[in-house]
Amino acid sequence: MRILFFTESLIRGGKERRMLELLKYIKQQTDHEISLVIMEDVIEYEYVYDLGIPIVLIERKGLKYDPRPFIKFYKYCSSFKPDIIHTWTKMSTFYAIPTKLIRKIPLITSMIADALTDHNLSSFDHLFYHTDFYFSNVIISNSKAGLKAYKINSPRAKVIWNGVSLERFQNQYDIVKVRDDLSVTTKFMVIMVATFSLLKDYDLFLDVAKEIQNIRDDVTFAGVGDGSEWERINKRVENEKINNVILPGQQKEVERIIAASDIGILCSNSEGISNSIIECMALGKPVISTDLTGGSKEIILQGETGYCCERNVEKIVYLLDSLLNNTDLRISMGNKAKDRIASDFTIKRMGEEFEMIYKEVLAE
Repeated sequence: MRILFFTESLIRGGKERRMLELLKYIKQQTDHEISLVIMEDVIEYEYVYDLGIPIVLIERKGLKYDPRPFIKFYKYCSSFKPDIIHTWTKMSTFYAIPTKLIRKIPLITSMIADALTDHNLSSFDHLFYHTDFYFSNVIISNSKAGLKAYKINSPRAKVIWNGVSLERFQNQYDIVKVRDDLSVTTKFMVIMVATFSLLKDYDLFLDVAKEIQNIRDDVTFAGVGDGSEWERINKRVENEKINNVILPGQQKEVERIIAASDIGILCSNSEGISNSIIECMALGKPVISTDLTGGSKEIILQGETGYCCERNVEKIVYLLDSLLNNTDLRISMGNKAKDRIASDFTIKRMGEEFEMIYKEVLAE
C-alpha cells in the first residue's frame, strides 16, 4: 500500500504531532510505502527526518489561495502513484480534490481536530470545509464532539482518538532538580501546557492563580508554551503581581515538568482531544479541564481521573484546593488516569484503527 500524507506545515501542534506519531507507527509496524507533502518550509518536529520518508515541499507563492499547488500536487501524485491520499488540514484537502477526482484516488481527511461550535455558516471558510467534506471518502475527527460541532452525520465520518507513545513517559525524573531549574520552592505545582492563544484562555488560568494566592501560599502555577499571547500574559503577571505564576516558555522535554507537577489544568474554550490532557494523565496526574462542550469529557472520567467543569473561577479553585488537600485522592486519580491512557490512548490503538480504515477504503 502506498499512502501520501499531505499537510500544511510541521509547526508544534497537536494535529502535527498526531500525524507524525501515525507515520512512525506505519514505518515500524507495516510495510506500506509512505511520503509526506508539506506546503510551508516550517519543520519544528525535527524527528521527522529520522523516519526516513520522502518529504516534498509544495509552496504557495504570494496568494493565500494560490492555484499552482493544484498542478504541483497532481504531478507529484502522478510520480508517487499513491493508493490513498491522507490530508490533515483544510487547505491540503482542498488542493488534493482535483487529483482525487482525475486519478480516482481515495481521499481521507483528518482535518477535524477541534470542537468549536461557533462556526459561521455563511463564511468563506465554512464553504471550504464543506467542499472538503463532500469530496472526501472518509472524514476523521479526533473526537465525537468534533463531528457534532461541524454538524457531520454521515457513515463516512469516523472518530479516532489521539494516541501517544507510552515510552515517552517511562523516564525517571529528578523532580527536585526540575523544580530547582524552574525556581519553584512551593510544596505544590499546577501545570497548564498549551499554546498562548485566545482559544486556550490563559487569562482564566491567571484568574485562578490569583484566587489561590489569596487563600494559600504553597502552590506554583506553571504555564508552559509560547505563542502570540505570551507577552501580554507575562505583562499581566508582572502588573498584577501574581507571584505564584511562572511562564518558562516552550519546553522540548515538557514531560519532565509535568512529572514534577501535582495537577494538570486546561482552561481552553474548547478542544478536540487534547494532547496536553493525555500527557498529564499518562504521567499520573489528575486533570481539571474547563472544556464542557469539546472532547475533554471523552478522555477524563468525571470524578475518577479528574474533572470537567464550567468556566468558573470559584469552581476551579474549589476543585484545585480540594485535590491539593487530599493526597490519597490525588494519587488515586493519578493512577486511574495513567491506566486510562495506557488502555485507550496509545499509538498502537490509534495506528490499528487508521490501518483498518485504509483497508476498508481500498476494499471499497
